[in-house]
Amino acid sequence: MRATVWAGFLAATLIGCGGSSSGPNTGGGGSVGGTTAHVLAIHFAGDGAGAVHSATPPFDCNGSCTQNVTAGASVVLTATAAAGSSFAGWQGACSGTASCTLTLDMDRDVTASFTAIPAGTARITVNPVGKGGGRVTSSPPGIDCPGTCGMTVAQGTSVSLAAQPDGSSSFMGWGGSCSGPASCSFSASGDATVWVDFELKSPPATASCAGIAAPDAPSMMQYVYRPGSSSLPASCGGAAGDGAGTLGLVVNGAHADAVYIVDASGKLLSSTTTTLFGFPLEQPQGVSVVNGRPYLGPDEAVKFGQMLTDFDSAGKKTGVATLANHSGQNNLPAVADPDGGVLLAGDLAMGPSDPVVHAAVMFEGGGTSGAVRWGPKALASSGAVFGLGVDLLGRSLVITAGPAGGEISAQWFEKDGSALTGEFTLLTGFSPGSSTWFETTALIGGGLLVRRMDAGPAHSRALVIVSGGSTSTQPAPDWMKARADTRLQIARGGHAYAVLPLGAKGVACSQRVEVVAPDGTSCGQRDYAIAAGNCDTKDLAMGADGTVLQQLPGAMETTSADTALHTCTWRWWPAAAK
Repeated sequence: MRATVWAGFLAATLIGCGGSSSGPNTGGGGSVGGTTAHVLAIHFAGDGAGAVHSATPPFDCNGSCTQNVTAGASVVLTATAAAGSSFAGWQGACSGTASCTLTLDMDRDVTASFTAIPAGTARITVNPVGKGGGRVTSSPPGIDCPGTCGMTVAQGTSVSLAAQPDGSSSFMGWGGSCSGPASCSFSASGDATVWVDFELKSPPATASCAGIAAPDAPSMMQYVYRPGSSSLPASCGGAAGDGAGTLGLVVNGAHADAVYIVDASGKLLSSTTTTLFGFPLEQPQGVSVVNGRPYLGPDEAVKFGQMLTDFDSAGKKTGVATLANHSGQNNLPAVADPDGGVLLAGDLAMGPSDPVVHAAVMFEGGGTSGAVRWGPKALASSGAVFGLGVDLLGRSLVITAGPAGGEISAQWFEKDGSALTGEFTLLTGFSPGSSTWFETTALIGGGLLVRRMDAGPAHSRALVIVSGGSTSTQPAPDWMKARADTRLQIARGGHAYAVLPLGAKGVACSQRVEVVAPDGTSCGQRDYAIAAGNCDTKDLAMGADGTVLQQLPGAMETTSADTALHTCTWRWWPAAAK
C-alpha cells in the first residue's frame, strides 16, 4: 500500500531549520546543509530564448544563474527552447544537444545556446526517454540523436524518423508528434517534439517473477463529475480505492469539498460534503478522507482544525473524527496504515479545551467508527513533522526536523502506540528545495522505504530503507533509486511492487505501470494511454485491490459556457494488479 503524506506546507519550516533553498543564488562555493558544495554556473548564449531544468537538485534557470550543489552530487541538465527558438547545444562542461549529466566534484561552468528560428521554418526536436539507449536518424538528414537531437526545416517539409535500439535495449514506441510503435512520419507544419522510448531489455525469466505478471487489461471504467449551476468553483482532487474495489473521489471546492463513493463498475453509492482541502487514503475496507484546517463550513468544522471522515465499502459514512485547530500548524501530515487506520502527527489537540501537544495519534479508518486507536503520544523530537509511515507490522515512523542544520530525525512507535525508540538520525547533510517533504512505502517483509519529495513540478527520489523499530538505515537499492519520479505500492497479493509515475508537464500522454519483484526484477509493464501527443499528466494511483486509477489532464475536461465550471474525470482498470 502506498503511504502518502499530504505535507506541501512543510518546506518553509524545513528551510528554516538549517537547510538552504535550492533556488538560484549568487554566492561562491561553500556548504549546503553543512556539507561541502561546489558552484554550478549556467550561462545563456545566442539570439534565441529558453530555460535549463534540473530535477535533482530541483531548479529552473530562465537566464544565467548559479547554484551551490553538494560536492560529488550528480546533476542532469535539460535545455528547453521557448516558442520561436531552438536549442543549439551545450558549451563548457557539457556538449551536444541531449541532456547533460555532470558530477560536481569541482566548480563547473555550462553554457546553453539558443537560436531564434527564422519565419517560415519549423524546429523538429527528438527527446529520448526511458532507461535504455539507441539512435534516432531523420530524413531529410539533420538529426542523429544522441548527439544532434534537433534540426530546422522549411514548414511543410515531410519528415521521417527511424529508431534503432542498442544491443541492451528495446524500442518501445514514439510520443508527441508521433505515437505508438509504428513508423514516424509527419508534415512539419510547425515546431514539433517527438519522444522516443528506449527501455532496457527485461532479463531472462527467473524464479523472482514466478507467479508475478504485468498488470492485467480489464475493461476501463469511468466516472465524470458534472457541476450544476449552483456548484461551487472546483478543482479535481485525488482518488483512492479499497480492497473491494470501492473508490473515493474528491472534488475540491472553494469553501468545502465533495466526496463521491462509487463501486468498481462506476455506480454512485453516496456523496457528501466535507470541509476544505480533502485528500483520500485507501483502506482495506472503505476509504478515509482527511481534511485540512477550514475557514468556512459547519460550526463543528470551524471549531476543529483537522477532520477525518470514514466511509465503508458500501459508501456509508461510518464516523467523523476531529482535532482542534492550532494556529501554528495549519494541516497535520497524515498517512494510511496498510492494515486499516490513519496516522496523524504534529502540533495537535484532541478537543477545543485540551492543550496543544507535539504528538502522534492513530485513528481507526475506513469502515470503522473513526475512534482513536492510540495516542496522542508525545514525540521525542521537538522539530516539525515532515513525513510519516506505517509498515506491514503496524509500526509507525514519524519523520521530523533534526536538532542540527541539515539533519532529519525519526522515531518509531509500536502497533499499540508505545515508543519503540527515541529520536534517531535518519539523514545528514540534507538540503531541501523550495517545497520538500518525505513519503514512505511499506516494504514486503517489513520496514519502510523513505523517499524525498519536491514540488513544482513534483519529483521523487528513493533515499534510505529503515527496518521496523531500527535506529539505523541502509541506502535504498539501485533499482529503487533508478525509478525516480515514481511511487512504489505493494501489489499482486503482497508479492510484488507496482511502480506508479508522478504527474508531469508536457510529456507523452500515456502512463506506464511496471510490476517489480521484491529483488528489483522487472516482471512486466502495461501502458495506460490518455490521448495522442503530449499533455500535463496527473499522479497515477492504485487502490488496495490493485485497481489502476488515472485522472484526465485539466485541459481535457469540459468547461460549462454558462457557469465556467469544469468536469472532473476519473478512469480506472479494476483489480488490474490484484
